[in-house]
Amino acid sequence: MADLDNVAAALADAFRDDPVFGWLIPPGTPRRDAKMLTFFTSMARSYLRRGKHVYVVGDGRAAALWSAPGAWTLPMSEMLRETPSAMKAFGRNTFHAVRTQLQVESLHPKEPEHWYLGYLGTRCDSQGQGLGSAMLREVLDGADAAGVPAYLESSNERNLTLYKRHGFAVVEEIRALGRGPSIWRMWRDPARSS
Repeated sequence: MADLDNVAAALADAFRDDPVFGWLIPPGTPRRDAKMLTFFTSMARSYLRRGKHVYVVGDGRAAALWSAPGAWTLPMSEMLRETPSAMKAFGRNTFHAVRTQLQVESLHPKEPEHWYLGYLGTRCDSQGQGLGSAMLREVLDGADAAGVPAYLESSNERNLTLYKRHGFAVVEEIRALGRGPSIWRMWRDPARSS
């Protein structure tokens, strides 16, 4: 599964300086790069296995994981299936990682149905070349044509500008488990054609 490897590698590299991942897998952790790769391999595998929308561009320079309207929830069976990978990735912070995921999911809007961007990232050496924008447009153009909104959570403040440029607005800023890094919940109504 070349796509799986490319997607996981792109996202692991893109999120290496992410505040939430830095909190859960701190810099200096032994084998941190391998742990990041383990987590994103698990996520990409789960998306691919469930027929979700997985995008990779530029020979693995950027990747995105999207869920179609009505399909964003992660079934408990899928969480259990990927638990060994989560434990390998997060080690003693697995409990914090799971609780953070549950916190974020509890705030996820139930209606109206919407596209959900689970992860989007560009390798550090390829950022600023429009790859993230291209992957956003891949789904957002179709969402606009169908009149469907979109939703995401951003765990890195520097990415808010990109998402705002594509029509997302911050709904709420939360702290992971009340004491961790900020996470921004963002919503996007479909753009109206002129």
